[in-house]
Amino acid sequence: MRTEKELVELRNEMKSNKPKFRRQDWFLKGLNEKWRKPKGLDSKLRARRRGKGAHISPGYGSPSKVRGLSREGLNFVFVRNLKDLDIIGKDDLIVLNGNLGARKKIEILKKIKEKKLKMFNFNDLEKAIKKFTDNFEARKKEKEEKKKQKTQKESEKEKAKPKEEIKETDEEKKKREQEEKRRVLEGKA
Repeated sequence: MRTEKELVELRNEMKSNKPKFRRQDWFLKGLNEKWRKPKGLDSKLRARRRGKGAHISPGYGSPSKVRGLSREGLNFVFVRNLKDLDIIGKDDLIVLNGNLGARKKIEILKKIKEKKLKMFNFNDLEKAIKKFTDNFEARKKEKEEKKKQKTQKESEKEKAKPKEEIKETDEEKKKREQEEKRRVLEGKA
């Protein structure tokens, strides 16, 4: 029986020789290369004719004991929060969840750096931490600037409103008085 390390090496070698499985007529516009089972009666690919492309079969699969492992033979562990880091062992490879926020990513990356764990997403942790902190701070500054601009606009509107309201109220009062006089005169006549 082969060891796991030997099986990983075997799988990596098999993958290097494995053909690219493409759907029939993949070269046509509008059809992607993703594999689809050929179903036509006259299909050469379905009939497994030589030169028409490789057909998927179980023989191309990797050994079942190492299926789902990384190239080094490590298990992938998806991390969504700091608690998930406590579970990780030596044979695990960390994958950061893509929809994490910047603040949480920074915290998790710092913790990974402290514990000296292996990462899949980022090769250089220091660069990644710096990148995320710079982005985070820049977005924070933008938010603060927008907030300041908004408060300035609101304060300007509040200062300008009382003067306009007084003028409008005087004009409105004159119009109302004129309309009331007309109504009274029309009622008498």
